[in-house]
Amino acid sequence: MQIIDSDKLPGLVKPGSKIYVHGVPSTPLHILKIIADNSEKNSPLSLYHEEISGKEPYFRPGQSKYLHDYSLFIGKNFRSAYAEGTTRYLPIFLSDIPKFIENTLKPDIALISVTPADKHGLHSLGASVIAVKSAIRVAPLVIAQINGSIPRTFGDSTVSDNFIDYAIEMKEPLHEEQRTMLTKQEIQIGVNIADLVPDGATLQAGIGAIPDAVMKSLVGRKDLGIHTEMFSEGMLDLIESGSVTNMKKDLDVGHAVATFAKGSRRLYDYLNDNPMVMMKSVDYTNDTSIIRKQKNMVSINSAVAVDLTGQVCAESIGDRMISGVGGQMDFVRGSALSFGGKSIIAVTSRTKSGKPKIVSSLLPGSGITTTRNHVQCVVTEYGAVNLHGMDLCERARKLISIAHPDDRDKLIKDAIKMYPGFLPG
Repeated sequence: MQIIDSDKLPGLVKPGSKIYVHGVPSTPLHILKIIADNSEKNSPLSLYHEEISGKEPYFRPGQSKYLHDYSLFIGKNFRSAYAEGTTRYLPIFLSDIPKFIENTLKPDIALISVTPADKHGLHSLGASVIAVKSAIRVAPLVIAQINGSIPRTFGDSTVSDNFIDYAIEMKEPLHEEQRTMLTKQEIQIGVNIADLVPDGATLQAGIGAIPDAVMKSLVGRKDLGIHTEMFSEGMLDLIESGSVTNMKKDLDVGHAVATFAKGSRRLYDYLNDNPMVMMKSVDYTNDTSIIRKQKNMVSINSAVAVDLTGQVCAESIGDRMISGVGGQMDFVRGSALSFGGKSIIAVTSRTKSGKPKIVSSLLPGSGITTTRNHVQCVVTEYGAVNLHGMDLCERARKLISIAHPDDRDKLIKDAIKMYPGFLPG
């Protein structure tokens, strides 16, 4: 590994390079901005990444003619960029990204963030592993930003100097996710889901108010475990409550397992030098053959809308992308195959603007994140229903029963038209 000054970086990038970028809180923002600012000289460049941290994209409006940006998952900060056409969405299961990198993308450059070396000469990838190891393995050129703000984590996150070609030393703060105040509807959803989670269960959940509400409602449970794609602040609260021991897990006993983390500095400080949390590659965390081996595996995911047959859209509002397929299906399927396991889709019955989330039909162009063939439990503030093994009429009746009361009459009228034999329950 050779340490270089920032002004030497543009000269390392050849015109037409395909570049994979380390994402979420470990995004090498300093390096990324330099490459973006100099991309016209090396046009066209192609950047591939999962969610990128920061308040806004690193590229400027109009730059897309020589900087082609591809999002494998669209974070909130990239929604406007997608709408403007300055980033493009590449739909892919999170678990498939390592294989995509190694067999299809084959990047010319991997941009990564790492901690300073420890006494053994090893760096850490910090709070995000996902598919970085695959990019490091296949990219001919690996450039690292050594950032002292990154937490030192364990699992698949260690990298030796031998795998890094050039490095720039630049300490900069990690982007932090702020938590929101829970609404009474979200709190009730948390209570409804907690009733479905037994002692000794292993949990997967995403970020946001509903997962936070679930973690809050699970305080008091015994011997819970964590095997998830994202380690959240709500999970940290649950660990500190004493409800998580990870001792009833069938794999990685005694350890919480994740592939990335998002939260505040408090969360990153907790991860730092903490061997209880293992940051693993996503083709391990999200592998259905691994997930199913955890008995009583419970996955908790949210959605934009659920139609009366159980189709789940969690990635778009109609054809307007707002996130991505991510790992929802990985955990929905893996949890369903687990002995005693279950998958849960959780939504408030209405959006903040009052639009229904339990709908007769999804908007045209909506991405089907979880098919009706895979869906099991759906939960709103009005209750929980299990759709597995139910015909279309039964599914519609059950979902209408947990829709907002003011939406039920219309849903019943639509169901009578759409499903022969439907009778209101």
